[in-house]
Amino acid sequence: MTEGAVEDAGAEDGLIFHEGSRLTELKIGQNLSIDYPRLEPLHHLKIELMFHFYKIRKTWTTAHWTTLGIGFLAIILSGWDFGINELSNGGDFYNIGLSGEEGGLFGSDSGIRNVHNAAIVLTMITLGLWAILLVRLWAIFPLMRSQAISLYVALIAAEISQFWAHGYDANFPFGGDSFAYAVSLVGIILIIFVCFILQRAVTETRDVHVEEKHWHPDPRQRENSKRDHSLIAWSGALVTYCALIVVHAWSGAHYVTVRQPGDTEWWWMLKSIYMITGLLLVWLMIHVLWYPQIMLGTAEIRIESARARQISQVRVSSDDSEKKTARAGKCPDCGEITPVKMLANGELDAACAIDGCNGSAAPGEKCSVCGTRISSRVICMACNSSAPIGNHFADDEAW
Repeated sequence: MTEGAVEDAGAEDGLIFHEGSRLTELKIGQNLSIDYPRLEPLHHLKIELMFHFYKIRKTWTTAHWTTLGIGFLAIILSGWDFGINELSNGGDFYNIGLSGEEGGLFGSDSGIRNVHNAAIVLTMITLGLWAILLVRLWAIFPLMRSQAISLYVALIAAEISQFWAHGYDANFPFGGDSFAYAVSLVGIILIIFVCFILQRAVTETRDVHVEEKHWHPDPRQRENSKRDHSLIAWSGALVTYCALIVVHAWSGAHYVTVRQPGDTEWWWMLKSIYMITGLLLVWLMIHVLWYPQIMLGTAEIRIESARARQISQVRVSSDDSEKKTARAGKCPDCGEITPVKMLANGELDAACAIDGCNGSAAPGEKCSVCGTRISSRVICMACNSSAPIGNHFADDEAW
């Protein structure tokens, strides 16, 4: 029997009867998809979501849950004033912006000068928690470091665009200001672009991984391998993240632009939406980074698109060809190999003569390591003869 236990038919949920280590080994009852074939994609989505649940339960360690807790704490501190009353009382709406009418940034009526010290401290703590979260994401998911930055970029784009739009229209999107709509649209386009690039890079890397590591002469085995690495649920989590950060940013901006929240009956709903969506987006951020890491983490492969992979392969192959076709220099007197070489493009490269330095450069240029200028003559270590570098590459076929 494969890994996993066969559940009793009388289990509480009545669905799961086999839990395996691979996606194709997980089987659940498909009631609706049999009677309604058009609902089969939902059945596959349900299987993948349950597979993710079992993998999270099995693979997440204290580091994962601690990272999740740090993200939750950052969201809570960003939307709760803890008695400072900067948010609950609507703030001091008579002093707004970075600079006032008199004195500029440092004037007495400057909005930034009238922020409570406790609010500034709370803001700095929140920013510190977001920075700690990013560092921990890099440590736990090293394969997805650039993708973690992409998720942060999307979140920041949503925040800036929504606050900018609300700066022109406090009732956005109900005020009808055209510039506010344009700013919000630009932010949404940037979010879609970032998430599209991320999804494409992970998907194309998955395809390369399946083709290289799980190729099999039997087409059915290849199909099963591709199914084991399905990204339907992961893509759904990424799309949900992109939508939630817009709702989260809008609710936070709308929450702040309400000048007198006590006069607005539904003001508390904005705060609830901000908190709930914030907690969910932290979970989705970790989920989006975790699944490709656990699926491809041992494959020694970089997460990048097919085009980027082609460019990197061309660069590596060209570097390798130069190394392979590099011609070593020979002493013109004794024939011993000398620390100079001629690259495939005809350029000369000589080792640095300083003891302990491993750098090199072209004759007359500075060493790439210590900065010492490379001499145009080379001393043979075998016979101590000195000759110009060009003499170390005499044509063997010349007569």
